[in-house]
Amino acid sequence: MESYNAKKGIDFTRGQAMENVNISTIAQEAGVSQATVSRVLNNSGYVSIKTKNKVNRAIEKYGYAPSALARSLHKGYSDIIGVLVPEIENPFFGEILKVISLEAEKHSLSMICFNSDNIGDRDLLALATMKNYRIKGLIYTPAVDYQSDLDRKNIAIALDSLNAPIVFLDRRLSFYKNADGVFFDNADAAYQATKALVEAGHKKIAIINAEMDRVLARERQSGYEAALKQSSIPYRDDYVFLGDFSIERSYILAQKCLTMEDRPTAVITCNNFTSLGFLKALSETSLVLNKDITCIGFDCLSELETVGMVFNYIERNTSEMAKMSIDLLLEKLKFPTSPFTEQIIKGDLILHNL
Repeated sequence: MESYNAKKGIDFTRGQAMENVNISTIAQEAGVSQATVSRVLNNSGYVSIKTKNKVNRAIEKYGYAPSALARSLHKGYSDIIGVLVPEIENPFFGEILKVISLEAEKHSLSMICFNSDNIGDRDLLALATMKNYRIKGLIYTPAVDYQSDLDRKNIAIALDSLNAPIVFLDRRLSFYKNADGVFFDNADAAYQATKALVEAGHKKIAIINAEMDRVLARERQSGYEAALKQSSIPYRDDYVFLGDFSIERSYILAQKCLTMEDRPTAVITCNNFTSLGFLKALSETSLVLNKDITCIGFDCLSELETVGMVFNYIERNTSEMAKMSIDLLLEKLKFPTSPFTEQIIKGDLILHNL
């Protein structure tokens, strides 16, 4: 009985044979050296028209195409930029990747992306893989702060071994100086949000944040505390809830916050997942948002806008941050010895009802 693949004219045997085809196969078929085949493939160096036609006929016969990795190994570098993020499921980083990919394409560059899940060891594994790919540059949001001397040494060695320009995005490693950076002014944003709540009459203001071993958490906490101090509002430990920026943990913390006997009248939520955890806990109570309790969160929750739910938030211009990061990378590729720079993005308060 004739197979489905035979009926459709699909010849898998040819594809299997192609797996063994390499530059040596093409050179033997064309009767030339491997160096000549390489010059034809890379369009570099002189090759006569007659010889070039012979090589191209051999390439066509075998359907040969060198891998991008093989080309990069031959050249010593690739046309690939690496992007390493800690939370690929986070819409903030989804938008970052989208913009970087589009901008890279405009400059005939490809993008390879890795996700660390906020685990330092995965940073190291991803950097080792990108070293093998001979990436042309790296846009990097560190998984953790790397606080021990050994961890700092290991990540610095991994970054240096890339021999490529690096741009930190959103999170910095203060001990590593050989990189440019694009960062959000977290302290100022938290300060402005807390100040806006105070000016609206709130004196019982809580914050749902992450543990202080994260740089973003420390920066946002400092802004919150500075605004309370300036407003002569006493700092209360029981109004500070520290988790891990996840929906699950923030939900548990929000439950504790919302059931306090001396419940706060307003809350700062320190990232989009924290806001979702808070809103989930709030939905299980009889409290009404912006009536019984007010919230200002970091980052827009587009899902809420879709269903017409009013939510106060701190706008971080994600597209601008992504565009700045790749612009810095391209600038460093063009001028490798130029001084390292940092770009700081300010936030905007989008307030509906306090």
